[in-house]
Amino acid sequence: MDPVMLSIGEFASIGRVSVRMLRHYDAIGLLRPARVDPNTGYRSYAAAQLTTLSRIVELKELGLTLEQTAHVIWGGADDGEVGRMLASARSDLERSLADGAARLERIDAHLSALKGEQVMPTPTTITAEVRTIDSQRVATLTRKAPGFGSQNIGPVVGPMFPEIEQILVRAGLQDFGPAIAMYEADEGGDGTGVLVTAGFVVPTATGEITGLDVNTLPGIAQAAVSVHRGEVEGINASWDALVGWIGEHGYELAGVCREVYWTPGDRPQSEWVTDLVQPVQEAERL
Repeated sequence: MDPVMLSIGEFASIGRVSVRMLRHYDAIGLLRPARVDPNTGYRSYAAAQLTTLSRIVELKELGLTLEQTAHVIWGGADDGEVGRMLASARSDLERSLADGAARLERIDAHLSALKGEQVMPTPTTITAEVRTIDSQRVATLTRKAPGFGSQNIGPVVGPMFPEIEQILVRAGLQDFGPAIAMYEADEGGDGTGVLVTAGFVVPTATGEITGLDVNTLPGIAQAAVSVHRGEVEGINASWDALVGWIGEHGYELAGVCREVYWTPGDRPQSEWVTDLVQPVQEAERL
């Protein structure tokens, strides 16, 4: 008995996805139609393929990328791999929820202010100081992230540090650190990306190292510096608090910020100590 065949529109309607999405899945090899008419190019799907489509939709809703989904469905990913993928998706979601909660608080504060209500500042334990930052010799890599925010930058910058560390060790360097990273808006492409530059402070006499950019990172005449302790999920809130501190103390932002990581990456994030370094200048008085 021939299998029940569905047009792409019928298949999309039953599976509750768009026709455009099915065409994309076909293009990337995630879900091919059962038949393609050689004359018209019309796609037809077997009803039995709805099970695979449901699995794709489920994994996508859980936060897996299409590449990860393909590996689960067609690549033979074992339970351990799937577990690690889901754990990573869970961490991304936690960061997103924390960012969303902080954004809601700011929106509520602005709405209250517009209504003329007294807005009590959110208490914060942040401490900061303005000081000079000396120039440093650094060995770095630069990669692209899809946007700002820990949910976008974290998956990109995290693997960069062990990669750079391995290159430095192979080059014979043993005395290097701390780790450092900078994030700049990418003016290329569609303008939504972020250039992530990460690496380690190295001895002043360090020359060229194959695979890394070795140069002198300029000093900063005035930088507001604060310390973030603990998981990276909370670092956006620490940055927001530092920016607030800068305005409250008569300064304004004056350059691209840096993060300096003092704790080895193999330690639990609860132990991490990170310097937040923001170039500033005295604000103009009106």
